[in-house]
Amino acid sequence: MATTSTGLTKSKIVVNAYGTSSDAVNPHFRLMIDGKDVGQASVGSAEPKAYTFDVDVSSGQAHKVQVVYDNDDVNAGSNRDLGIKSIVINGHTLSPTDASYERHDDTGGTMAGQEGLWWNGALNFSTPASLYGATPDTASSGNTPAAPEADSAATGGSDAAAATGSSTITINARGTAAAGQNAHFTVLADGKTIGEGTAGTESKDFSFKTDLAADKAHKIQVQYDNDATVNGQDRNLHVGSVTINGHEYAPTDSVVSYDKGALDGKDVIKGQVDLWWNGTLVVEADKGLFTSGFASAPSTPPNTTPAAPTAPVTTPSTDSGAGSSGYLHTEGSQIVDSAGNNVKLTGVNWFGAEGYAFAPQGLWQDSYKNIMNQMQDQGFNTIRLPWSDAMLDNGRMPTGIDYSKNPELQGKTSLEVFDKIIEYADQTGMKIILDHHRSGDGASANENGLWYTSQYPESKMIENWKMLAQRYADNPSVVAADLHNEPHGQATWADGNQATDWKAAAERIGNAVQSVNPNWLLIVEGVENSSEGTYWWGGNLDGVKTDPVDFNIDNKLVYSVHDYPPSMAGFGWFNDPSYPNNMKDIWTDAWGWIVQKDIAPVLVGEFGTKLETSQDKQWLDAMVKYMDGDYNGDGKSDLAAGDQGVSFTYWAWSPGSGDTGGIMTDDWAVNSAKMSAIEPALFDGTIA
Repeated sequence: MATTSTGLTKSKIVVNAYGTSSDAVNPHFRLMIDGKDVGQASVGSAEPKAYTFDVDVSSGQAHKVQVVYDNDDVNAGSNRDLGIKSIVINGHTLSPTDASYERHDDTGGTMAGQEGLWWNGALNFSTPASLYGATPDTASSGNTPAAPEADSAATGGSDAAAATGSSTITINARGTAAAGQNAHFTVLADGKTIGEGTAGTESKDFSFKTDLAADKAHKIQVQYDNDATVNGQDRNLHVGSVTINGHEYAPTDSVVSYDKGALDGKDVIKGQVDLWWNGTLVVEADKGLFTSGFASAPSTPPNTTPAAPTAPVTTPSTDSGAGSSGYLHTEGSQIVDSAGNNVKLTGVNWFGAEGYAFAPQGLWQDSYKNIMNQMQDQGFNTIRLPWSDAMLDNGRMPTGIDYSKNPELQGKTSLEVFDKIIEYADQTGMKIILDHHRSGDGASANENGLWYTSQYPESKMIENWKMLAQRYADNPSVVAADLHNEPHGQATWADGNQATDWKAAAERIGNAVQSVNPNWLLIVEGVENSSEGTYWWGGNLDGVKTDPVDFNIDNKLVYSVHDYPPSMAGFGWFNDPSYPNNMKDIWTDAWGWIVQKDIAPVLVGEFGTKLETSQDKQWLDAMVKYMDGDYNGDGKSDLAAGDQGVSFTYWAWSPGSGDTGGIMTDDWAVNSAKMSAIEPALFDGTIA
């Protein structure tokens, strides 16, 4: 007899919506499950945008999902309307035609589901139990079949789970854009999402790692989900090949089919390179490709030939050292590596290239490889590498390099010096965060407090970010982009002023990066001022409470703050009689709440001190303990089992900072007092 689970399944529901406003008011919708409100959104874009909701629903049960449009209006002949392109439930795409449209206007009644919601009303989706963690016994037939049950062990009829192996799935794809938005796809294995990508105009390999049951056949599915035609421009996805553990399938192979529309087994046609409609390319992969203990793609060449791409295909770098690996994503407050482990970036800032020398400091003192080795020897796993738009001006040459110690850098431009640093990071396992530190060359943040200047406008900044994102797309040592350093002064958060609204700009810049490279974490700093008060430059994240950042590709957002000691500023909390015990509450109120409420990870991108006063020493000790998970100051970790504390990059490595000095002393020896203070919070493990 079929049974029903009473547990809860964490589910992700994405509503792909667009709209037209009236009387300066955007269309608004509520998301409901089984008659209960679970979220809402205002739709301010005329192009489809993903609105993501994380909800807990009963496992193994069918559910009624409703998108309720509730502020329809006509003003001066202008209609306010809502359009729904699709909804995606736990990786399974449903179109509006899969729903019914229950009108809430004077006419009332129920009609067939449609994309345009011209009247107040609800799109009602009857979704099967198979979308919510149902077992094979409880999964009902519906839009998407449940994942197949694992075979029992060959030696007997026990219920032991089948062995699994790490598999690599690589999608070679390109796309055509419409209204500036590129084709987006999700990759699934047996109906379960394992990753996603956004395809630019040039063919590119997108690689994903997942564990799949050994010695079993599996369905690998490439789901195109944002088809549209805008002003005569047709957005399409073109798949050159699907490579599974080294075996390459062409979309036209006999084992490949194209399930148009919802992934429901209907409207299935022969596989093809060009996906002209939303739908799913399904590869029926042979069980021989999945063997127990599979660690990487076989070295044997593929035995099929992919359809010829229209642009050169870039190939990801193979493992070249202890740390070469896959990419990172986020789950709640945690950063998760390609093996599914919670990890922590604990690194150091290596500044200089953003300034007048256009090269990281210390290359007159030692070779870049020795410096990076020394960082790693101290336990750091990450380098935050500042750059400026000025550094990327054509042919910019660095200064301050002793080429007898760095012969490999002889004749290299500043950007090519970065290439060598990043190449070596890939060999040694170090991770790189690229940090847009300022626009023109100089020290500290932009003098105007914004992310652009008249000489280097936002368009130039975006152009540079996209260039870097493409340049390092195939080097997994580059894991993140810190979109801009220390917005402050006139910088605002979500006030709608395009000239000063850093939150809106961060979304524009981040989405541009994702359009060419979907793999990076995107780091967004705060501002300085909010209605609730003033904090450090780049450290005020009060606006996240009401207006969080939303990128086109989910699970890539990391918020960041900079936090400094009493010697750097005269904030009142440093004079509180309870100092330093009061600092835990200051940090929780300013940014720690984002982590403690499991909203997103936080990177303390800069913190540092010369350790010349007792107050600074107390501050650093308290900061390290807080970042390491002692949020209430009782001397014990408050982290849940398996969770990691806050990531950080210490300011700075070299002694050239007048405010903080460095990990290195003026005579280029390691400052043991600083390292002793920082060491307890360093990540003890590897990042896959």
